[in-house]
Amino acid sequence: MGRSMARFSLVTMSLLAIGVALQSMRYDLVPWNIWLGIDSGIRSVIERVPFQMLAHAIVAPFALLLGPFQFFPGLRSRHPILHRLSGRIYVLAVLISGTAALATAPFASGGPIAGLGFGLLAVSWLATTFGAWRAAVARKFDLHRLLMRFSYAMTFGAVTLRLQIPIGFIFFHFPSYSAMSVWLAYTAWIPNVIVVAIYSAIRSLRTSGTLAPAAP
Repeated sequence: MGRSMARFSLVTMSLLAIGVALQSMRYDLVPWNIWLGIDSGIRSVIERVPFQMLAHAIVAPFALLLGPFQFFPGLRSRHPILHRLSGRIYVLAVLISGTAALATAPFASGGPIAGLGFGLLAVSWLATTFGAWRAAVARKFDLHRLLMRFSYAMTFGAVTLRLQIPIGFIFFHFPSYSAMSVWLAYTAWIPNVIVVAIYSAIRSLRTSGTLAPAAP
């Protein structure tokens, strides 16, 4: 039952990530002056800092797309070279898009409070991803896996942000994405980090034998 639920969660996460990554690739059209479904607030940020914002918007979907496949145990064990290669591409994508996001944060359409939230996300994202890569190089694989969970929790903020947008419009009556982003800058990723922290703590306790696994 536990394994089935874990696999279902991985598949669901992968499908959501693929869908949002493909949808986010519409930013590739912006250099050709095609603004397909792009919010006016985000457009204003692109027009103010085009290089930083587009570097983030165009590169980040690759991290979102590759991330889920790093967590399938079968893929890791059967295709270790592919795992390492895709992992390096993931890290590179995060380092580029995270740096660009940090440079873009002061210009967030939601103002300084939103900018602070997105800036904290960018710093945390860069730090955990770089730490995960360093741990893998040092062959500290337990630490590598832990940090990669946190890294992808923040990458997955791109998905949770989009899931929260209709909730904000329908139930909280926000007039625009810019107004909502004051909250989204925190709610899109902090809950993900908390969930991963709880999951990792329970997993660590079970591994050490402190917490007995649930009875079948």
